[in-house]
Amino acid sequence: MSPPISRPLSRRLLLLAAALALPAATGAAQRRGPPDSPAPVPPPKPGPAPSGPTLSIRDRGAIGDGRSHPLSERYKSLEAARRVHPHVRSLDQECDWAAAQGAILELSRSGHGGTVLVPPGHYRLDGELVLPNLDRYDDAFNEVEIVGAGMRASLLSWPDDLGPGRFAIRAGSRQGKGEGTGDRDGYQRSRIAHLGLRGPKPGNRPGDAPPGMGGVALTSRFLLERVGVFGFRAGVDVWRDHSSLISCQLTKNHIGAYWSAGTESFGDHLFLDTDLAGNTLASIAVAPENGIDHSSFISCHFGFSPYGILAEDGPAQRTFLSNNKFLDCAFEACGNGWIQGPMAEMFGNSLIGCSGSLLPDYRLAKRPVAGLIVVRTLERNQFTGGTASFGDGTNDRAADIGTAAIVAGNAVGNRFEDAERLIRLGRDGLAPALAVAGTCRANRFEAVECSGEFRKVGTGGVDAGNLVQRDYDRVRRLEPDRPADGVALTSSPAGGIVPVATAGIAPVGKTRAAIRMGAVLRPGGAASMRVDPSPGPGAPVGVATVDAPAGSDSVTVELRLELR
Repeated sequence: MSPPISRPLSRRLLLLAAALALPAATGAAQRRGPPDSPAPVPPPKPGPAPSGPTLSIRDRGAIGDGRSHPLSERYKSLEAARRVHPHVRSLDQECDWAAAQGAILELSRSGHGGTVLVPPGHYRLDGELVLPNLDRYDDAFNEVEIVGAGMRASLLSWPDDLGPGRFAIRAGSRQGKGEGTGDRDGYQRSRIAHLGLRGPKPGNRPGDAPPGMGGVALTSRFLLERVGVFGFRAGVDVWRDHSSLISCQLTKNHIGAYWSAGTESFGDHLFLDTDLAGNTLASIAVAPENGIDHSSFISCHFGFSPYGILAEDGPAQRTFLSNNKFLDCAFEACGNGWIQGPMAEMFGNSLIGCSGSLLPDYRLAKRPVAGLIVVRTLERNQFTGGTASFGDGTNDRAADIGTAAIVAGNAVGNRFEDAERLIRLGRDGLAPALAVAGTCRANRFEAVECSGEFRKVGTGGVDAGNLVQRDYDRVRRLEPDRPADGVALTSSPAGGIVPVATAGIAPVGKTRAAIRMGAVLRPGGAASMRVDPSPGPGAPVGVATVDAPAGSDSVTVELRLELR
């Protein structure tokens, strides 16, 4: 059998073999290197990439040097610009805006959504960034999120005011200017993270005219994480429900977060570790047509502004604050008050471990400081821990309060735990704890050594230390042969509100007689609003816990009103 005939290799195959061998040989030489060269340092491992497809705005043509770059710098005609950016309308529009909005549109039309990346830089924009609206029955869910490199590293700025009704970033379901004002049943499920947004007026002070445009216009199920928003009319404009802000900073705006008019549903939001301090009007403001309901504010910072939470003027169509939880929040350095809504309602809220103070530096001169909390209706709220203390009269500048720490048209069923300092405001003559124009009923308190109820004062007024009796829905000085209902801890004229201790240990006014510790005390004969150690027909009110010499004004008593 003859050997196989060897055919010469073609010139094309020889060239291909040489091309494949060259990179391998080069790589081997690089791996060997000089005999004494150190081992090469491996490149750093990239961080976790966002889920789904990603698109950088630089890949779409963004510049990010902080300067203005109109499309006319790159394109000779609008037609040429639209071949790259079909959404643009003028060559005067900024390249950075065209790139950012183009990236959003490209991902939103891809059938699977994705993440728009904003690399470090200062990007100048002159139009809204509009995120796609999602149909809750759309299986594709073309969700688009925007992620930067850090709140200070990736900065989007709008140096020119877009005007009222316009926003820096807007949910597509919230119709823009010229598109109507209705709520299109948006279901966004969008995320914005690690980004800074700067508006046209980041240097305003209280009393300055606000800009027209807003920051971020939310609708359902938005997530903002480590986002800074500065210099807008409202940093975040809140509609609908179930949005979350985590470790965000909304400051140097007119309003930090604004619950605006126009939405058909509201509530169930989460604000966690979010800084809303340092705005020129309020940390939070609520339009009369809207309300905050079933939301949680945890470790948030309000204040360094005239108001912490403000209900805007106008006939309320919804409850201002209802069934919310404020946990470990600070209402710090408010100029005119912590929670303000003279025509608004506050139902079923819990303020736990909160604190606050007043500071005239942030006060609007033409607006009164009636109280720290001012509402029309205060019902079934719980104040526990720091908020219930309401400061000590020094850091709160309580002498600046015009009416009372809490002012309400009606107050029913509220609970004040750890109310020692709230009571002390009135006892020290700085400001009454409560002022209630209408119904005041079942407002319980707990202090360090006693507990009781805030009650309205009837005819004749009362003094601190007076034993008091019921007078329908009010209390008055105890009269002979009447059972004592408690002891007033502060003084007030008729119509005022006093804390009445009904259990525990409290100072009670006494007759001039000496009292020994352990003596059973009864109402005095002629002065029945005071206690006396002498036996008598009156029912006992308590037991002296200390010695009180003759001529002294009061004695500390362990109340035993159940003995009557």
